[in-house]
Amino acid sequence: MFEKNKYLKEYYEIIENNKIIDKKSQYCEKHHIIPKSLGGSDEKNNIVYLTAGDHFKCHKLLTKFTSGTDNGKMWNAVWRMMNKQCHAHERDYIFTDKEYEEARIKHAKAHSKRMSKENNPFYGKTHTKETKEKMSAMKKGKTYEEIFGEDRAAIMREKRREESTGKKRSQTTKNKIRQNKLGKKRDPELMKAIGLKNRGKKRNPETIEKMKLIRESRKQTCEHCGKTCMLTNYKRWHGENCKQKQN
Repeated sequence: MFEKNKYLKEYYEIIENNKIIDKKSQYCEKHHIIPKSLGGSDEKNNIVYLTAGDHFKCHKLLTKFTSGTDNGKMWNAVWRMMNKQCHAHERDYIFTDKEYEEARIKHAKAHSKRMSKENNPFYGKTHTKETKEKMSAMKKGKTYEEIFGEDRAAIMREKRREESTGKKRSQTTKNKIRQNKLGKKRDPELMKAIGLKNRGKKRNPETIEKMKLIRESRKQTCEHCGKTCMLTNYKRWHGENCKQKQN
């Protein structure tokens, strides 16, 4: 399970020399000498109490003398500790940008491998219609910020913008969207919520300029009558349908 090297020796030295006997004397955290994810138990001889700093050091050292799937599990633990996912702990770890980047990359690779194909519990499955409707109802009328939080919302908006830039919808997709909207009216409550949210807000000059550029890019001049208009009007009243051409 553990590879014998200098890091393993350092690991046991911290456990032996820095363990806290009186848990009430200071803040400390419970540490499994052999992690539970590697088969360790909750027996007393497998548990020590360490300061937050020593606890973090031990988990970083665990990545130095494990390999394969076990190593991925240890990087996952380090990554979770760096992001303070346990609110019950008073953690104030100090790590460099390089250490954070390394942990992020190692964790991502291990998680991707661990959750790929048949290893993913949702592999080959799809949500039922009822589940999809429940998920839709939960998100309806909410912004990205309300659903995912400020940081995640900004990332998702940028991702969607990049994915859609320069791409055109196929005629099949356009027809599906059209058929889906036919005969439907927007939810008045939803429109009211959107209106209240945007009321009093002013667009910044950069956004206004972008909107102007987009609007200009969607204009086209009719080759028959010479009139410049939006593409929607061009397709309806100009080009092949222009009265000047018919005359």
